[in-house]
Amino acid sequence: MVSLLVREPALKHSITRSHNGPVTIAQVREISTENVWQWLSAGWRDLVKAPGQSLFYGVTLAFSGIAISLGVLFSGSFYLLPLLLAGFALLAPFLGIGPYTISRQIEKGEDPNLKAALHMCSRNAFHILNMGLVLLVCFLVWAMVANFIFIFLHRGLTPSSWQGFISLLLGSWEGVQLLVVGTYAGGIIALLVFTISVVTVPMLIDRQVNVFDAINTSWVTVRYNVAPMLLWAVVLVSIVSVGFLTLFFGLIVGFPLAAHATWHAYRDLVEHDAA
Repeated sequence: MVSLLVREPALKHSITRSHNGPVTIAQVREISTENVWQWLSAGWRDLVKAPGQSLFYGVTLAFSGIAISLGVLFSGSFYLLPLLLAGFALLAPFLGIGPYTISRQIEKGEDPNLKAALHMCSRNAFHILNMGLVLLVCFLVWAMVANFIFIFLHRGLTPSSWQGFISLLLGSWEGVQLLVVGTYAGGIIALLVFTISVVTVPMLIDRQVNVFDAINTSWVTVRYNVAPMLLWAVVLVSIVSVGFLTLFFGLIVGFPLAAHATWHAYRDLVEHDAA
């Protein structure tokens, strides 16, 4: 059973679990919007300190996105591309594992290396993988919702060309409905995923806690920091959007930057000594 205890001063909130007495899992801080820019600055410093490892993850993700997009386009299933791009944003918290481990190693004064990163993740691999499954389920839910919206509003008719799909979206009333309803539904799902994942994966890497406690911690950080976390969500969406608009090449730098900054967001939001 998970309960929330609010202690004085009101700027810190402890999440505790009852098991033969209260056990402190995490203490969450209240922050301001200024912290968001500090996270980006700290994330950039990590990227500069470990450019090779960081950009490796960015390049891998960018070229994976290009390959998947080309496959979708050449197969004629271009209508799936917006669905897959939105799905990337839902899975991004899990995809950032590599940069998270780099930031943790830098923080501890270590030279980032893959062997240490794998050991770091292996300590809590079961719950890290469980969080990956949670995000995958969220993606599948989004896929079903998007498919239902497409069938309901457009009666399942699939345009025969990429140009026809663009024309459908931008040049018809059905397209406007698809964009508005799809964006609204996707935004709700994305906000829910952000709320349960904003610090979850970094916390699972950093501490041997279970996925439910980490998700609860994430939820509490958003609950007590609504304005800063909404700003952080806008920043992350902006970075991802720039990546997509630059045909994924913007993700080479943008993705590791956002992931490094997310690690520092976790460090700011959750007390270090409350593990």
